[in-house]
Amino acid sequence: VTRHLHECCRSSDLVARIGGDEFALVLEFCSIETGMDIANRICAKMHAYRYVHGDRRFQIGASIGVVPLDRAWRSVEDVVQAADACCLAAKSAGRNRAHLWQEADHAAAVRQGEVQWASLLDQALEDDRFALAFLPIRPLASDEKGLHGEFLIRLIAPDGTRVLPAAFMIAAERYNFAQRIDLWVLQRSLTALGALMAGGPVDRIYVNLSGKSVGDRAFHARALAQLTAAGSHVCAHLGFEFTETAAITNLSDASHFIDAVHDLGLTVSLDDFGAGTASFGYLHNLKVDCLKIDGQFVQGLIRDPLARATVRCFVDVSKALGIPTVAEFVDTPDLLEAVRALGVDYAQGYLFGKPVDVAALLESRAPSAP
Repeated sequence: VTRHLHECCRSSDLVARIGGDEFALVLEFCSIETGMDIANRICAKMHAYRYVHGDRRFQIGASIGVVPLDRAWRSVEDVVQAADACCLAAKSAGRNRAHLWQEADHAAAVRQGEVQWASLLDQALEDDRFALAFLPIRPLASDEKGLHGEFLIRLIAPDGTRVLPAAFMIAAERYNFAQRIDLWVLQRSLTALGALMAGGPVDRIYVNLSGKSVGDRAFHARALAQLTAAGSHVCAHLGFEFTETAAITNLSDASHFIDAVHDLGLTVSLDDFGAGTASFGYLHNLKVDCLKIDGQFVQGLIRDPLARATVRCFVDVSKALGIPTVAEFVDTPDLLEAVRALGVDYAQGYLFGKPVDVAALLESRAPSAP
């Protein structure tokens, strides 16, 4: 891909890789017309290119945001955010196209909404306006007695309402707040976990990590420092969850991070398993402890033979690896029986209750006064 980018650009242009599949180009002394021409040439070349791996061929597309560099921008960050928003507009318009920054168009509205989220997230971190919720995970074959589940983050809006992460995590990752949020979640989770352990038995509680954190070595260092300070007696009851897409995108860094947290006693679960890839080859390089089956397959178990075959395949893979499986989105007794019949080890979903505020959970498990 980099070679094709260079072929489309001029010798004076700067080409940089800034993320897993994200590139930035700086085109000096370049008119808007020439910039758009270069962007469209890149789109055409990527559309024609086929990546060959073994006996398989893959098509690659490019969505490009083009932003004029002028004195209207206050900072480099503002320019990058604008280009990112235009790139998102190109994707929304059908992908494999270039979108030119125009302050009055729909892309500007999208960017404005995301910038508002970025401002809100920054202020929420400053004001400590986040909260943790707890969603239980139930064993289907074992007789575990301790608390087992997952900590989920909620943003407390200025009006006091709780905002789900689906509403703000895309903006958090796009504007580099995800690592700060994940560190906040980890610190509060360690504190809450210690308090929960004082009130009764705890088996394992998982914390979600964003894809940005999984591939960020600076985050790894700070997270490992927090975990080390918490001590092995707490880490032995904590686990990390991240998606298989995040793991594959940052395979080497993810693998090293998994090894490091294993040394501290944590377990690692692959979230939304099956949603990101059709290959299981990467599992040889990731020493994960659990596979959480993506809810789209679980929800189709009753009516869809293909979903049943897919989940059965995931269960077989997990058994070959010697690790348990968790079924997401189990919300009816029939669905519970279906996942149990396929040999799934754990279930999670509204059948067992909706997420509860961790503060309320701590209060319910607080030791009684003498």
